[in-house]
Amino acid sequence: MKTKQITIGAVLIAVNIVLSYVAKLPTPTGFVSLVEAGIFIGAWHFGPKMGLAVGGLTGFLLDLFAGYPQWMFFSLIIHGLEGWIIGHFNVKKAVGVRIVGNLFGSFTMIFGYWLAGSFLLWITGGAKMSIQAAMLAGLTDVTANIMQVLVGFILALLVSVPLRKWIR
Repeated sequence: MKTKQITIGAVLIAVNIVLSYVAKLPTPTGFVSLVEAGIFIGAWHFGPKMGLAVGGLTGFLLDLFAGYPQWMFFSLIIHGLEGWIIGHFNVKKAVGVRIVGNLFGSFTMIFGYWLAGSFLLWITGGAKMSIQAAMLAGLTDVTANIMQVLVGFILALLVSVPLRKWIR
């Protein structure tokens, strides 16, 4: 990566953390934030490495600062993978391929957080909760994660056009 790209990535991570920390909606197992907007922007404009860095580092640091350390490493992996997938399918590709990449990356985040949330519920539930019960309970945040992806996608679309002139 070039120095300018690294600098823009660091700014994206910082702005994404601030926006996500300020505008968050608490849920029973965490919160819904604007983290996806920065992931989409980084991945769309700079590709899979930037998507991975922005997604992973933003998710990790946001959970650390917000007081959800149990989610930090899950967020590093899940959001990082989401950003990498979106970036991989969006660099100089046809519109149809980009759409598939955005959907696949979004699905990765939703599915990943369902699995991670179910695992954390199962671990904290002890012997009283079966893995099946934890997986069913984990479904409660799927709707919130879908909304998080949609809001982040729309915000990224709105911001990307004016940003394109500045970041190139």
